[in-house]
Amino acid sequence: MEPTIDIAAYNKKIFAYEWDSLVFLIAEDVDVNFLLLRDVMKKTGVQLLHVINGQEAVDIIGSDQQVDIFLTDIQMPVMDGFTATRQAHLLRPDLPIIAYTAYTYEGVTEKILIAGAKECLIKPFDNRTLLNSIRKYLFRS
Repeated sequence: MEPTIDIAAYNKKIFAYEWDSLVFLIAEDVDVNFLLLRDVMKKTGVQLLHVINGQEAVDIIGSDQQVDIFLTDIQMPVMDGFTATRQAHLLRPDLPIIAYTAYTYEGVTEKILIAGAKECLIKPFDNRTLLNSIRKYLFRS
């Protein structure tokens, strides 16, 4: 006999952003930007891993540590978000990657999508946009 799933509870968890069993990796070198993301994520209950450059992110993704989604800034020291996205995608093609940037130069979105990101958000973006993007890639049916 297959275990039964409480569909109502499952849907509440997804749509109320109750994601306490998940781990998000955030690559962000600017403290205030990370603090803003942390505040948005606080109500979800997720565990946050914070790194300040792409190389640290790739090292975590390449390890056995649980990471359910990777959020990355594009402009970072040591290894930028483009390179980190490309390497993370090679290591874990199934890992949802959402990039974000304040720079809107021509081709930036296409370049990060080609590197392996699922989406590129342009700052400033609102909290609901970010949470809905995350939900879209974590809870596909």
